[in-house]
Amino acid sequence: MISLVALALLSQIDLAPQLEKGPLVLVEEAKGGKFGQATGFVLINAPPEKAWALVTGFDTYKTFMPKILESEVKRRTEKDVDIHVTIDVPGPDTDYVVRYTPDVAAKEVTGTWVSGDLKGSRWFWKVEAAPGGKSLVTHTLAVKNFSGIAQAVEDDSQTVTVGVNVGSVLAALKAVKRKAESDKDGAAVPASK
Repeated sequence: MISLVALALLSQIDLAPQLEKGPLVLVEEAKGGKFGQATGFVLINAPPEKAWALVTGFDTYKTFMPKILESEVKRRTEKDVDIHVTIDVPGPDTDYVVRYTPDVAAKEVTGTWVSGDLKGSRWFWKVEAAPGGKSLVTHTLAVKNFSGIAQAVEDDSQTVTVGVNVGSVLAALKAVKRKAESDKDGAAVPASK
């Protein structure tokens, strides 16, 4: 799911010093210069197994992801799971169902829109081992058809679309990092300023 541009960038530039400072986000363009997707990366001081458990604990998102009011399993099969999500936003809440398809061997999860708001949106997570027992977590979003209020103020540069996608990627990555780096008692390590 990560684009060739992102892979080329990562293979040619040592991003480790930047990742030590916090999450990084790449905004990718689609044809015609329009917004394509936002891909974020974060280095987590926890083993990949812990990060993977959080990323695939879909029904627990409401306990640690910002603005998520509801994350309930609606359907589960051997290969995928449908999650009903409600997000607290100004005006009517955003309410939708996403189908997550985990690839346990690759530690990747692909999410596709099933119903409700955000029609046509896509989600992607990947967890990889990083040096020193850490995890590199990648999250990609291409959220579409969100709040009517936000859509009404959209401009030709897609300022709102870029802002919603980049902000959402950052918030999700920081939430996973904070939760994964919690101490043994479950209390979160204070976020760095």
